[in-house]
Amino acid sequence: MPQQIHLCLLIIAVAMKECCGEISTGLNIGDIMPENAKTYDKMRPPKKDGNPTIVYFHVTVMGLDSIDENSMTYAADIFFAQTWKDHRLRLPENMTSEYRLLEVEWLKNMWRPDSFFKNAKSVTFQTMTIPNHYMWLYKDKTILYMVKLTLRLSCAMNFMIYPHDTQECKLQMESCKYVPFDRKNSY
Repeated sequence: MPQQIHLCLLIIAVAMKECCGEISTGLNIGDIMPENAKTYDKMRPPKKDGNPTIVYFHVTVMGLDSIDENSMTYAADIFFAQTWKDHRLRLPENMTSEYRLLEVEWLKNMWRPDSFFKNAKSVTFQTMTIPNHYMWLYKDKTILYMVKLTLRLSCAMNFMIYPHDTQECKLQMESCKYVPFDRKNSY
C-alpha cells in the first residue's frame, strides 16, 4: 500500500511538471530576489529606463448571476489574470523550463499591481478545496498572477421602458496609488 501511494504521488508530480512547468520544491524567495535585498523596493513599480510598468489584464467571466434589481447589483465569477515584468528579479539557477510556478505568499515581498474593481461592493477569493490563485515566473522575468474571484458589482440599472429594457453593466478596474507615469494598464 505505501508503495502505491508513493507511485501515485510520483505520477502526480510528473504530470504537474508536464502541464505546469517546473515544480518549485527547494526554491525560496531569496533565489529570485536581487542578491542585495536593499536594492529591491516592493513599494516602487519596476520601471525600466524610467518607463512606466505595463500591466496586462485579462478577465474571463465564468458566470453571471444573482441580479438584484432593488440593490442594483449582480454577481460575477471570474478568473482575473495580471502580468508584468520585473527586471529586478533574478532567475533561479536551476530554471530549465520556460516558466516556474512560485509560492503565492511571495507576493507579500514583491511589487505587485494594486488593481481593484471600482464598482465592486464585495470581492470573495475562491478557496474551494484550496485557494484558487497562482503565480508564475517566466524566463523573461514576466510575472503572471491569476486568481479566481466572486464579485458583487454595482450597476446603475434603468427600468423606464420595462419590460423592454436592456441593461449594460460594466466591470470597472483601476489602480489605487499609481499614476500613469509609474504604471500603464493594458486590457
